[in-house]
Amino acid sequence: MNASVSPQTLSGKVALVTGASSGIGRATAIELARRGAKVVASARRRAEIDALVAEIRKDGHEASAVVADINIEQDVIDLVAKTISLYGRIDVAFNNAGTEGEFTPFVEQSNETYDTIFNANVRGVFWSMKHEAKAMLAQGGGTIINNASMGGVIGFANAGLYIASKHAVLGLTKTASIELFKQGVRVNAVNPGIIDTPFQDRIWPSSEAKDTFAASTVAGRAGRSEEIAAVVAFLASDDASFVSGHGLLVDGGYSIA
Repeated sequence: MNASVSPQTLSGKVALVTGASSGIGRATAIELARRGAKVVASARRRAEIDALVAEIRKDGHEASAVVADINIEQDVIDLVAKTISLYGRIDVAFNNAGTEGEFTPFVEQSNETYDTIFNANVRGVFWSMKHEAKAMLAQGGGTIINNASMGGVIGFANAGLYIASKHAVLGLTKTASIELFKQGVRVNAVNPGIIDTPFQDRIWPSSEAKDTFAASTVAGRAGRSEEIAAVVAFLASDDASFVSGHGLLVDGGYSIA
């Protein structure tokens, strides 16, 4: 999307994006900036988020990079504090960071895989939501969007622990939205289907297998990271002011077919 045609629906807002080093997180950081937000891009890899911030600034927008690991609660606390110290507040948080773990038959899933997946996808998201919500409640409002995956509403063979973790993310989203909506904090999730990202390249045994699955969607193709970013931007904006506790499927129609 060209910056000149992006609607300025987030002008004056401050947005935090975790897992911003690649894929959906990277595209979302760029989109939120183009829509007027000051963006804090966070991930574990310094080089990638520095490059992202340089790109955003070259496009004429404001952004900063903060290295953090959502598997460490103090990192999450410091990330929220750093965002506020940089820009005074935090209006939008996109909790995108997570992991796929290892895809194996259910009876072969290990305790180590469970810990890896749930520590990042559930505990890390819980910590992020908790400390973001505290900051938003203190300032009088904000909006949180979690990346939950279409795996949060359907199942897939050989992905039991990943699927369970994404169901848990939707549970956290719904519960937090009930508690926080009247206090000015909206909480939603986006549920991507197959998207052309490094994540998808890792989980499929071959590019042919990935392409075959993508062709099975109603859309007949994989989605683009930018298509998810646009949906996150909508949920972050005042256009979605009456939307809370919702997991918005962006899966090319796969889950209904």
